[in-house]
Amino acid sequence: MDQTLETLLGEMKQEIDKWMAYISDKNAEDIVKRTSLQIGIHDYALLEYDKGRVSMADHDLDLLMPIDRGTPGEPLTEEHVREHIVPELSTYMQHKLDEMPSSLIDYQFTFNGKFRVREGDLNLCILTYADETKKKQLRERIATYIANKLEAGTYPTKPLETFFLSRHILDEGLFPDADPAWIIAVIERVQQLNKGNQHLAEHRAYLIKALRNWAEQHWLPRYFDNIGTQWQPEYKKKFDIHMENTEQGPIELLIYAA
Repeated sequence: MDQTLETLLGEMKQEIDKWMAYISDKNAEDIVKRTSLQIGIHDYALLEYDKGRVSMADHDLDLLMPIDRGTPGEPLTEEHVREHIVPELSTYMQHKLDEMPSSLIDYQFTFNGKFRVREGDLNLCILTYADETKKKQLRERIATYIANKLEAGTYPTKPLETFFLSRHILDEGLFPDADPAWIIAVIERVQQLNKGNQHLAEHRAYLIKALRNWAEQHWLPRYFDNIGTQWQPEYKKKFDIHMENTEQGPIELLIYAA
């Protein structure tokens, strides 16, 4: 590995360290104690390299950045990234995650990279991490909440609980084979319990946002390409893919979300 590559890797690791220090500067234990439906705080990080500059964030940056822009003078190549940088950063981030307090990291974590290399723009997943113990614990908490607070409950629920519950029941990492009818029933029960409550609009906003995110980020990309923009999507059916009969349930959920 040449000196330039070593220097870039060092800068990227420093940015990871700074980001880790930043997210650690909060009382994570108190945050996750607000509701049993939150088992961690952070589930995503993005490293972006652009013309010698390195940055870290917990959300996507520069979403409208044009793709395939070659940079002839750029020392970093696609081969450098794939063969050297990604393996190094994956191992480094995994070590960092292992050192973090459990309450800071969600049951799953994705670390992506955006690199402007000599050949153009390169978007890669650097690391995906899942804590099976936390995943099992969260599923048990969700089941208990639904049984006690929704099915047997008679009182309004808290908006914060709906925020997490709506995301969880649509999370295919937690419930890969969830029955859409069950999801709809849970959503309807939340609204029923909070009917007439001053926070009903807040509950509905969380439910609608979770459904929209599921549709736009998970279901639609399986069968459609977005030929529009991040802010004004326009979908076109993929040429070589066909919907299965088993998709009837998700389609009903999609219609419900609309």
